[in-house]
Amino acid sequence: RSMGCACAKGTAVQEPGLAASSDVISKKVAQAKAVGVLGLRECGLKQIPPSAVAPEVASALRTVDLTGNTLKLLPEGVGAFTSLQNFTCGQNKLTELPSTIGQLVSLQKFVLSENQLRSLPMELSRLGKLKLLQLDGNCLTTAAAFPAGVFGGALSDSLEELDLSKNQLQELPASMGNLKQLQRLNISNNRLTNLPIELSQLSSLQKLDASDNSLTTLPDGVLQGMTSLSDLWLKGNPMQRLQLQELPGFDKFLERRRARLDAKIEANVVGRVDLAVCGLD
Repeated sequence: RSMGCACAKGTAVQEPGLAASSDVISKKVAQAKAVGVLGLRECGLKQIPPSAVAPEVASALRTVDLTGNTLKLLPEGVGAFTSLQNFTCGQNKLTELPSTIGQLVSLQKFVLSENQLRSLPMELSRLGKLKLLQLDGNCLTTAAAFPAGVFGGALSDSLEELDLSKNQLQELPASMGNLKQLQRLNISNNRLTNLPIELSQLSSLQKLDASDNSLTTLPDGVLQGMTSLSDLWLKGNPMQRLQLQELPGFDKFLERRRARLDAKIEANVVGRVDLAVCGLD
């Protein structure tokens, strides 16, 4: 069942893409209080309705979808979403997040794709149940966009998947090495020329997509430290496969990669197996 804003469908007075009427919004918010789901996708919103962050509504919400509006900021009042588990805010115009985001202690999935975020608040580190953080397609360009410790705290024990692709990132913060539960990391389509050695601490990491950057090599020790890594994608980097193969830990990585591919083939879940090593010729 779609959580989209029904306002734009099947009415004589409303065409798709136009802002929802205040009546429709009010009904959506009232309904959300009862069902715990607030779907305001593509409703032409420039701000979150104040009624949605009123304590009696906010505390009841488990899922909020604000995708495809024109929000430039989230109000401090979103800190009242203390039971929220899924928060989807992709395709808006957010440039920053409020510090009260750290109060969303039940949050498991946070989607912020295709916004205009230039930095992250330190308070993200308090989200001890967050498993998925999608930040692809934003304006995070340097390590300064990530305050020291933002990947520490409770977040370091919970986050399993992080997407930072399509950000024009020139460098990654060393603090990413603190994410000891991280299993999947996407840093593709950026401007990275090297990776921090601290990534070698990501012993739970299974998949790393670093394609379409400007990497010429990986730091010595990274493959040795990533003892769970079985899926590495480096296509579109000025890197030689022979150079990669000489890195310490590469042989063990190849064994894990082979075991993963064998398991997929045996389970018949594989469509096309790309046998190019890490996407390099």
